Amino acid sequence: MFYRFLSFLALPLSLLLFISCQKEETNPSISSQGSIQIDAANSRTFVQRDLNNQGKIVLVGQSSQSFTSAQVKFKNILGGKESDWLNLSKEGSKFKGEFVLQAGGYYPEIKLIQDSKTVSDSTLSQSPFKVGEIFAVIGHSLAEGQPPYELTDYDKEWCEIVKYSESNVVAFWGRLADKLKNRYQVPIRIYSTGIGGSTSEQWGKSALGLEFSSSLFDWKKRYPYSFFENRILSEVPKSGLRAVLVIHGENDATTSMDNIIKYTGVYMDYTREILQSKNLSFMLARSNRGLNKTEDLHVQEAQNIMLKTLPNVIEGANLQSVVGAGFRWDGTHFNFAGLEEAARKWDIVFDPKVFSQMTPILRSR
Repeated sequence: MFYRFLSFLALPLSLLLFISCQKEETNPSISSQGSIQIDAANSRTFVQRDLNNQGKIVLVGQSSQSFTSAQVKFKNILGGKESDWLNLSKEGSKFKGEFVLQAGGYYPEIKLIQDSKTVSDSTLSQSPFKVGEIFAVIGHSLAEGQPPYELTDYDKEWCEIVKYSESNVVAFWGRLADKLKNRYQVPIRIYSTGIGGSTSEQWGKSALGLEFSSSLFDWKKRYPYSFFENRILSEVPKSGLRAVLVIHGENDATTSMDNIIKYTGVYMDYTREILQSKNLSFMLARSNRGLNKTEDLHVQEAQNIMLKTLPNVIEGANLQSVVGAGFRWDGTHFNFAGLEEAARKWDIVFDPKVFSQMTPILRSR
């Protein structure tokens, strides 16, 4: 049974499901088109584009028909550039290939050949291949989202919000993905790994396995950071990553300014270490209740300092301006209007020059 609390320090509904770290459910392991099957589990169907606006995908499949050779053509549906017919390697009934594609969204057309005769020429497969932008999220309940407040009307074909379970909400991340997809004509994936009730200090201490007091998180199991760590170590080597988006602040009201700065730097450095990417960028939102109270002013000042002094940290959305009853249903969490405005604020910061400042992690396996 899952418990739901309405305070901003509440344990999220999905916390117990986080422990199981279920795999993404948006893609089946096998997709079929007639006698041809694409093995999505062993293919690499969504990869981060590189600085040359390209990415290397992997296609693995098999056929129940006999064939001596196989070819594939990638039809561009979203941006990108259609490929020529490309040769696939063959081993028994299986075929495989690695191909560099321009950033965009594609459907593969696969042709099987038996002794110079085409025996199967599939229509467009229902397994899209995507070269685009991939982000992960660190943060508290504003990053995770709370039911019933979520924006679900976005392009789910080319915008993927990877959740731990179907019980999680997508908050405003789908709307942001939609905006970025439309602007840059590339697919967008966001690993939704914010965890409600968490503070910057808890993320930093749990990354290193340091003790802290909490009624929500077991520091001995390195919660909450280990939830995030399990996801990115499982997914990022296969997909790549552009940057980590950070939303912390509201829960840091009782954390000292020095500890906010210190432990934010700790989990950023630790994330770079485990992903073996010393230049990985973090986009830090100005996130707090936007009030002129002592507990908010020191959070604002900590965020000012971090944006100026921490390496490879870029200013994210100005969420401290999305405040008031019109945007936050309980003074802290976003209502539907707040979600729309949060997505708009994040979209604003993603101008072309921001991408030039961030060195992406590329697929390594």
